[in-house]
Formats: sequence, structure tokens, C-alpha cells
Amino acid sequence: MKTLAVLALILAAVATARELVYNGDFELPADSGWQTHAWGEFPDTGNCRLWRRHTHHEDRDFEMMLHKMLNKGFRLFQKVEIPDVRLGFSVSCRLTSKTESEPYYAAACISLEYLDDRDTMLGETRIYSATSGCNWTSNSRLHLIRAPDSLNWHDYRFHIDDELANLPDVDPDSVAAITIALFGYVDQNG
Repeated sequence: MKTLAVLALILAAVATARELVYNGDFELPADSGWQTHAWGEFPDTGNCRLWRRHTHHEDRDFEMMLHKMLNKGFRLFQKVEIPDVRLGFSVSCRLTSKTESEPYYAAACISLEYLDDRDTMLGETRIYSATSGCNWTSNSRLHLIRAPDSLNWHDYRFHIDDELANLPDVDPDSVAAITIALFGYVDQNG
């Protein structure tokens, strides 16, 4: 059996100090602005869990923890229509992945999927943690940012237009929305 735990706090895309992500600080329950999607074996047997607490991190704000066990994926996500790509993105997260069965892998990430006006995914950025054997690789449509460790909370901040320079096959003028997700994945059951 493989286990995976993901913690995240404050997902926020801002344009001129205006927050575009609804309930990005998780001060409201997760079903306020966010959706879930589970796939693979046993998605509704308790192996996909969300916990909203203010005790995951030492500050007094709320955080969301996503816990995924067993085969395939679970994500908490929100699609955000954007005015253009001149936006800032910031997240504070602790990403943890663990597997008890090699050669299978587990991965946890904060994902930004760049969508066109027909909801076609043009490219993606993933801030992630993964066990050995993870087959994710950066390419012209996927930029991977590996978390330095799984023990500490890390803050990530970047401008979307600068980030898109890491995805040469994505036309910034075609990006009409971004899906932001807290995502956990387990390769297979051992």
C-alpha cells in the first residue's frame, strides 16, 4: 500500500492586488469555490480525504490537507478566468509523498494548468514532491519545480507571464483561464 499526503495553504493569483481565486485562503470550507475529482481504484472508500484546519501550519490561518492513498489520483481544483497573463501567483505549501512499495511512485503537487478559451489545456506548471521512480519530466508544455524537501513549508511566488517562458509551446495570448489544483497521485497498488 502506498500513502500520499499533501498540505497547502493560500493559493492566490492576483492582478493589481485583486485576488482572483475564490476562497484561496481556505477561510471557507473547501466546497466554497473548489471542486474535487478522484479517479482510479477505490476513489470513494476513504482513501481520498480533505482536511481543513488551522493547525497544519504554525500561523492561525486555515490550510487544506489532501491525503491520497491507493491507486491513481485525487485533486482539489478551481478554474479561474483571467484577464491576461500579467498576473502574480503565490502559494505556501508543504508537499509530502511516500510509498511503501517500490518500484511504484507517489507524487504531490500544486498544479497550474493553462487553458485556452475552449478549455483545452495548453501547458502546465507543477510544484511537486515525488518518490523515486516518478516518470514526470519537464518538456515544452510541462514545467516541473521540485520542492526542496517535504518537512518544511515553502513559499513560491512568480509571475505567470514569466513562468510561461518555461513553456515554449504555449502561446501566452491564447491563455484564457488557469486551473489551480492541489493534486495527489499514486502510480499503482503494490
